[in-house]
Amino acid sequence: MYDLAAARHLLLTCGFNRRFAPFNQQLKALPDKRMLVAEKVREVGSQDPETAVFDLMIHMVDTGLFLLDEPLEHTSGRLTTTATGALAQGYLTVQTAHEQLEVITNMYGGVNLEQVTVQTTGQRASVTDLSTKTVMTTATTTTTAFPDWTPTLEKRGFAPLIRAFLTAVTTHGPNPVDPTGAITSHAVCRHLLSD
Repeated sequence: MYDLAAARHLLLTCGFNRRFAPFNQQLKALPDKRMLVAEKVREVGSQDPETAVFDLMIHMVDTGLFLLDEPLEHTSGRLTTTATGALAQGYLTVQTAHEQLEVITNMYGGVNLEQVTVQTTGQRASVTDLSTKTVMTTATTTTTAFPDWTPTLEKRGFAPLIRAFLTAVTTHGPNPVDPTGAITSHAVCRHLLSD
């Protein structure tokens, strides 16, 4: 699709809105990341593995990869299924020189939850459901939430992504979602399914 867009002189941006969610942007800015966990939990899911990985898990894969500050060195993972063939859980481990990312998808977790945690050399910061950020240090715990009236499209990163896309179109600027990163997220998911 990127090749087709380029041949037609069009800008194609993959809609990974979580990269643009304000609290995830704050996680990205943290220095000295070491351990990252991106998890998605569903109350009850009943999707086949391919659909679940590319419909749901890919968002946590992409968010985790986006938050890394170093090139990938190794990935491994596994999928478990129910007796009927639906995805039960998906696990992905990604290693860089100094960081480790764990992506967890649980399709039968009893709750609906999305949480990303970044541990640095000086703090632990978590974003829950893209709307609450908690930062822990040895001496303090601080929780920040969006005001109730903040539009969902702002909290979840859709509005910032759309604004970045329109700016890129208007100014002929760079793609707001680097195609290499978007392709990598898809390739990692494809590799997970092929294993």
